[in-house]
Amino acid sequence: MTILVDGLPSDRLALPDLGFTQGLAVFEAMRTRQGDVFRLDAHLERLAASAAFFEIPFDRRATRDDVHAVAAGPHPLAITVHLSPGHRVVRSSPLDTERVGRPVHLATLAYEPSPALPGWVKHTNRAAWVLAARKAGVDEVLFEDRRGSWTECSRSNLFVVRGDAVLTPPLDGRVLDGVTRREVIAAARAAGIDVVECEVRAGGCDGLFLTSTLKGIAPVASIDGVPTHGLSELGRAIVAAFLVRTRDDAPV
Repeated sequence: MTILVDGLPSDRLALPDLGFTQGLAVFEAMRTRQGDVFRLDAHLERLAASAAFFEIPFDRRATRDDVHAVAAGPHPLAITVHLSPGHRVVRSSPLDTERVGRPVHLATLAYEPSPALPGWVKHTNRAAWVLAARKAGVDEVLFEDRRGSWTECSRSNLFVVRGDAVLTPPLDGRVLDGVTRREVIAAARAAGIDVVECEVRAGGCDGLFLTSTLKGIAPVASIDGVPTHGLSELGRAIVAAFLVRTRDDAPV
């Protein structure tokens, strides 16, 4: 593991830090392949937007330099960048390749993001979601709004297969604009697969999968203990199109 704090090797923060004491922090998770960071510019763009919302200073050049510094090496790495008003922490560690494409188990959680902390901001205030998943014994929680629609998961974007169409919740301010989500949509459409960004009601799925930078495309194995159909044939076609688009040979 390699850690840079404000550009220097360290594993310590000067306290008090508002990210630690008040949760005033944002972050990005990235991955590498043979030293290259997957869609680095897209991640930095999203980090800049999240930091601006929290009024956290963001030095794009310094952050990019730190990411490149910890990304060196032939082996796949997971990289996280945390920004608080006081510090920039960039960390790399070996990527858990067994997590890429691994089936996930979900539990639904009634949740609506507050206008004061909208879903498009990638913030670190996740205790409620972590505890809910831990208590339910699942990998993540699936957010269900007051209308009974699914929006996203606590660490992933959501795709539902119904018939010949693939549905994913729209970027209406409640949903994170996932970097892998963008790539999956583009890959599917390039392959002639219809992707519709719309409200997704619970139930009636022919296939169900999640996307994120660190897990790629992962089939959903169950929701609230009920088995699901996972990827489905159409979902597997999207995986193939995604791998061609990204030239990613990680296992799925």
